[in-house]
Amino acid sequence: MAHVDRKAQYELEFADELAELFTGQVPRMAGRMLGLLVITEEPHLSSKELVARLDASPATVSTMGRMLIRLGLAQRTVSPETRRDLFSLADNAWVGVYRDGERYISEVVVAIDRRLDGDDLGDHARAKLREMRNLYAFLWAEIPRLVTRYEEWRSTHGPDAIYQPSDTPGPGVPE
Repeated sequence: MAHVDRKAQYELEFADELAELFTGQVPRMAGRMLGLLVITEEPHLSSKELVARLDASPATVSTMGRMLIRLGLAQRTVSPETRRDLFSLADNAWVGVYRDGERYISEVVVAIDRRLDGDDLGDHARAKLREMRNLYAFLWAEIPRLVTRYEEWRSTHGPDAIYQPSDTPGPGVPE
C-alpha cells in the first residue's frame, strides 16, 4: 500500500509543479489536472478519479476538463461500462497547441494591421503596435517551420529519443 501512496504522491508533486509553471496560462487546477494526465501510466482517468486525486469538486474537474479540451491538451471519452467521462492527454497535444496557436497569432497580426492602416494613431502608439505586430508576424512565419522540424526529428529519432540541441544545429547551438 505504501508503494501506491508513494506513486500517488510523486504524481501529485509533478501535477503541482506543472501547475506552477503554467500559472498565467491556465488556472492552477487546470495545470494540476494536466499534470496528472501527463504523468499517469493509466491511459485515461475518470472524472471520479480526478476528483479524488486532485481533491477537487466534480464541477471543477468538469470545467477544467472542458478548458483543457478546448486548448487541445486533453480529450474526453465516455466509458461504455460506467457511462463516466474519461479524460486523457490529447494525441499530439504539444504539437497541436503550437499548430492551433498559429490561428491565434494570425488573428492578432490581422487585427493590428487594421489599426496600422488607419489614420487615428499617434506616432508612439503606432510604434508600439508595429513592434507587437512584427514579433507576432515573425512567430506566425517561424512557428510552423519549427514544429515541422520537430516532427521530422521525432520521425527520424523515434518516440523514445531525448532531444539534444546538438540534434539540430542552429543559432546559439554549439556544433
